[in-house]
Amino acid sequence: MSGVTDPPPDDPGDDDFFSDIGDGDGIYTGFTQDKTTALAQTYPPGSSAEIPTSIYQYVAVINCAPNSPEQPRLEICDASVNFCLENVPDSSGPYSIIYRRTAEPDGSSPGDWSEIGRTCWTDSVPAASGSPAVELTEAMIVEQFHRTDFALPRAVIQPPDGSTLVNLPVYFQLDWPAAGFEPDEVDTTTLVGHEVRIRPTLIGATYVTGDGSSIGPTTSLGGGYPDGDVTHTYERSAEVSPHITVEYGGEVSVDGGEWTTIPSSATVAGPAAPLRVLASKNRLYDN
Repeated sequence: MSGVTDPPPDDPGDDDFFSDIGDGDGIYTGFTQDKTTALAQTYPPGSSAEIPTSIYQYVAVINCAPNSPEQPRLEICDASVNFCLENVPDSSGPYSIIYRRTAEPDGSSPGDWSEIGRTCWTDSVPAASGSPAVELTEAMIVEQFHRTDFALPRAVIQPPDGSTLVNLPVYFQLDWPAAGFEPDEVDTTTLVGHEVRIRPTLIGATYVTGDGSSIGPTTSLGGGYPDGDVTHTYERSAEVSPHITVEYGGEVSVDGGEWTTIPSSATVAGPAAPLRVLASKNRLYDN
């Protein structure tokens, strides 16, 4: 991982914009949350909220090489994440450089980017004058979780070939297909400028046997003869369509941070596996 670059030795502006933390060790953290948010109320000279003849545009560049205003989140390094976790634990992080440029009110004719400060309140940096930052919320994460392309559980049945006999134990096994995200695989997306990683977890699987019975929910993936622990015995001949439903939970990591539990779950059903249950007949033959 790339490291955090050294912060500037001198405050580049009003002292009220900055805070030092630690027991006299002078650790520089940059803009406070209030001052980061207040950037949305700042306009170039000669412009104002009432008569916006020009505006400032802002971008928070995570303080890791090779990030830039054009690619502000290309790399999320441990040093930048940990700096804010250790020094400003109630902030959103990661440690970022704030860049600013002038533009027309409609965003056209932008000037050159220039650094104006640094902050651990990255999600409070506005997009432009008059445009408060859109903060990432738990509701956004939950909504994205439910948009996840979850892997649909496939039922593998033994005996194979789609047929079995009455009173013969049938073994079920859950098989994850290549398509979709199964438990512990990571789906990465971007929400309001943040890298959001969602990792599905298995809450439980229910094996629906197709004859009115079911097994579970359980965390067992079953298996074949003789060690499989998910079995069912059909008592009469029939044509059934067993399938498996899975309840997914999830964990989320934002901008390379720690994994936390998503307060929601989603249930999906896998495809049916048609099965013919046949009755066996005993016959006596003369020698």
